[in-house]
Amino acid sequence: MKIRNSLILASLASLAVLSAPAQAEYTQTEIEKIIHDYIINNPDVLIEASAKVMARQKEIEDMEKQQHIASISANKMFPQSGPAKADHVIIEFFDYNCGYCKKAKPLLIDLLKEHKDTRYIYMELPILSKISYTAAKIGIAIYNIDRNKYVEYNNKMMTRSSRLNDESEIKSVVESIGLDWEKVNEVAKKPEVDEVISAVRKEAEALKVNGTPAFIVDGEALYGAPMSKEQVLTLFKKKK
Repeated sequence: MKIRNSLILASLASLAVLSAPAQAEYTQTEIEKIIHDYIINNPDVLIEASAKVMARQKEIEDMEKQQHIASISANKMFPQSGPAKADHVIIEFFDYNCGYCKKAKPLLIDLLKEHKDTRYIYMELPILSKISYTAAKIGIAIYNIDRNKYVEYNNKMMTRSSRLNDESEIKSVVESIGLDWEKVNEVAKKPEVDEVISAVRKEAEALKVNGTPAFIVDGEALYGAPMSKEQVLTLFKKKK
C-alpha cells in the first residue's frame, strides 16, 4: 500500500509541476503548494492515477504468479504424474490430514482417469500436524524410489476415512503397496527430502496459499476443495 501511494504521489507531483508556470527553480514549499492546488482543482486525476497504479500492480503480481507456477512445473523435485508435455497441468497443495483434501480426492482421481493428457503436481504441504510432516517425508521418499508407487501411496493416504494419528498407520499403507518400510524410512531421513518440503512452503508463500487444499489449474487458482469435476474442468484452458 505504501508503495502504491508513493507512486501515485510521485505521478501527481510530476503532473502538477509540469502544469505550473515555467521558472528556473521551485522551492519545496512552492512545489507542495502546486501539488496541493493541482489536486484540489483536478480531483478526478487522483482517482484515475490510483486506478492506473492498482492495475499496474495487479499486472506485476499476475506476472510474478505465473513465473512461480512455471517454476513449479519445471522443478522435477516435486512429485508428479502424467505426461511431461501435457495439455493441462494441475498443481495441488495438500496435507494428509486435511479433511477437505480427502473430500476432493475421489473426484480428482476420476478426472485424471478421464483426462490422461493432464500432468498432476503434488505439493506436499504438511501444516496440520506433526504426523502430517512424517507422512509427507515418506511420500517424497517413495517418489524418489518409485514414482508409480508414489501415486498409489498418495491415493491410499488421501482416501482413508479416518484421521492419520501415528506412524504405524503410514507404515501399513507403505507395506500395502509392496514397499519395504525400513528402506523407505531410511530415504525419508535424507536432507534432500526436507529440502523438497521447504521448497513447497516457499512456493506456497509466494502464491499466497494459506491453507489446504489449494489448486492451480492451467495457471488459474482454485482455493478450497472443488465441489465437482466440472468445477475443475471449467479452468482447463483450450488447446491452441
